[in-house]
Amino acid sequence: MTAARPAARRPRLPIRVRLTAWYTALLGVVLAVLGVSLVQRMHSSLAGDIDRSLSTRSVQIAASIRAGGEFTEVSNAALSGLSSSDSGAQLLSADGTVVEASDDLVAREPMISRTQLAEVLDGRTLLVTGRLAGSPATLRVLARAVEDGGQPRVLVLGTSLAVVDAAEHRLLVILLTGGPLALVVVAATGWWVAGLALRPVTAVADKARDISVDRLDERVPVPGTADEVGRLAETFNAMLDRLEAGVEAQRRLIADASHDLRTPLAVMRSELEVALAAGDLAPEAAEVLASTAEEVERMSRIVGNLLALAQFDQGALELFVRPVDLRDVAEATAATLRPLAAAKGLTIEVTGANPVVDGDRERLGQVVTNLVDNAVKYTARGSVRLDAWRDGTEAGISVTDSGPGIPPDELIRVFDRFYRTDTARSRVVDGSGLGLAIAQEIVHAHHGRIWADRDPDGGTRVCFALPLPAG
Repeated sequence: MTAARPAARRPRLPIRVRLTAWYTALLGVVLAVLGVSLVQRMHSSLAGDIDRSLSTRSVQIAASIRAGGEFTEVSNAALSGLSSSDSGAQLLSADGTVVEASDDLVAREPMISRTQLAEVLDGRTLLVTGRLAGSPATLRVLARAVEDGGQPRVLVLGTSLAVVDAAEHRLLVILLTGGPLALVVVAATGWWVAGLALRPVTAVADKARDISVDRLDERVPVPGTADEVGRLAETFNAMLDRLEAGVEAQRRLIADASHDLRTPLAVMRSELEVALAAGDLAPEAAEVLASTAEEVERMSRIVGNLLALAQFDQGALELFVRPVDLRDVAEATAATLRPLAAAKGLTIEVTGANPVVDGDRERLGQVVTNLVDNAVKYTARGSVRLDAWRDGTEAGISVTDSGPGIPPDELIRVFDRFYRTDTARSRVVDGSGLGLAIAQEIVHAHHGRIWADRDPDGGTRVCFALPLPAG
């Protein structure tokens, strides 16, 4: 049964983008709600004004009819001020026939249906909105029952809602034009405000990204505000204080332990050498002592490496700088390590020019030794090649092996302390993972650079470059 894999986290947008989006979306919703409400309220207000106007005019016409006034004249006078083409008044009989009408065109045909006519004759005052046949205009119609000469009649008044529609259209144009413009302004303002608010967080993140294990004395900037960002920066600095104290204690422990172990190991190595030099040992005992001597030598190298790293961390590395021929350093290192390579069936070749740099010969020899030793360890067959070179304002040495190579994504990490690649290279031999880290520290102390890449013909190539002397 396989364990369930954790769900992949979806990438989230930056906080600044999310804040701006929320500002804009919230304003958009508010504007939409206010716009709908404003349009509805304006429609209701204008429609109410028309309804009140129709009711007032209908009362005037009804009173004139009861007083015996002439309908056409009275209705024309009552409808003054309204649109003459889309407004009108009519008097309907009980069967829906137009008995009398104003001079307006819309009044020539009944403006209400027979069903609505029946409702009005039952005593109900009717207010409806609709369209007449053959007319594109929308009318607001009021109908009420009246008596004309003792006969039941229905007084109908209607006027166009074009004024209301025009006002709504103008308001919608304003909202649809000004709304997006307001959203753009708010989005830009929100983006600027969010950036201003998050600027201290960005400063803290940028500084924290630059703080590495060798720069733990640095701290992130604390903004001069007593807010969450200020507390975050103070908490981060407090954590850096604890980390710095812990790392410093670890370095002191490594330095002290390495220094204290050097003398016992040297004594053990000397005693083992004396014992092995005696000729009266049994073969089995000699083999055991020889194996022990190899392990003591290995421990001595590890302790020496740890002590060297402790010196680097404390800034106690001393360099005796003088002109150094890099080709000579390569030749000397190759001569020393050829027996080790020959035991594995490997050859060590030295090529290149004779560039001269200013440096500590012993320390540069340690760099080349670490690189060649590392190459011999991880090469099963073939050769190790040392090439001394000069290019422009710098010179250096490249060490190339014919081993299995290092994956490209791990090349940048091979100089980390105690790092070993999870490949066949790290399984064929034992090692502490300190050789390349020490080489990097020495090269950096010489103001140089060191890197690793894959050789085009296979294997790994590790190079370091130092600045050439001025002049």
